[in-house]
Amino acid sequence: MTGISKVIHLEGAEHEGGVLLNLRTGRWYALNSTAALMCRELRAGGLETAVRAVRDRYPTVDEDRVRRDAGEMLKRLADRDLVVFEGAMNTEMEEVRTPIVARSDDGRYRLRAVAALVLALVTLSLPFRWTLSIASALRSRGTAVADTEEAAAMVCMVEKAAGLFPGRVACLEQSLAAVFTAALSRRRLAWVMGVAEDPYRFHAWVESGGVPVLPAEEADFSGYRRVLSR
Repeated sequence: MTGISKVIHLEGAEHEGGVLLNLRTGRWYALNSTAALMCRELRAGGLETAVRAVRDRYPTVDEDRVRRDAGEMLKRLADRDLVVFEGAMNTEMEEVRTPIVARSDDGRYRLRAVAALVLALVTLSLPFRWTLSIASALRSRGTAVADTEEAAAMVCMVEKAAGLFPGRVACLEQSLAAVFTAALSRRRLAWVMGVAEDPYRFHAWVESGGVPVLPAEEADFSGYRRVLSR
């Protein structure tokens, strides 16, 4: 076994757990400390390395049982095309800057926001890896990064448009719609997904020049760190 591919490290978490993101479905999975250790060691040296690491931590557990559990975990990860995010944060690389709350009511983005929200809802019904590809392709259409004032106006208009739609229109849908609104305006916004701990919470938002731009009705944003950006 060559271990787990496509790993993104997040250094410096307060505990040894972690999370998984399935690029095929967009679903997150929380790991306890034992599962996170096994994933790290599977990636670092393969099955036997993982078995030794877990066996060293829990010397009273039968080695054959550890090996079976590690092999089953590796098979499940391979079957589900999971990307592993080890449960730690690099504070220099992953620190999220103080966000801006979008309160600008700029009507020039109204129609684009409605169209972008429809497009986002359709795109998110596709396999998640396609969603990421489409988001990256449309984002590349922008000739310049949207400044924070433009971003705030786009996010605000998307939030208003979301209030007109039936069904679920939460952070994932609204943030992608803001990215599409920017693309329709020949601008670029980063689409970001992140995680907060204790308990695990998963979120999506947009950033302008590394600054998060959040809807006015945003819940507590403290504690989130960046995991994936497109």
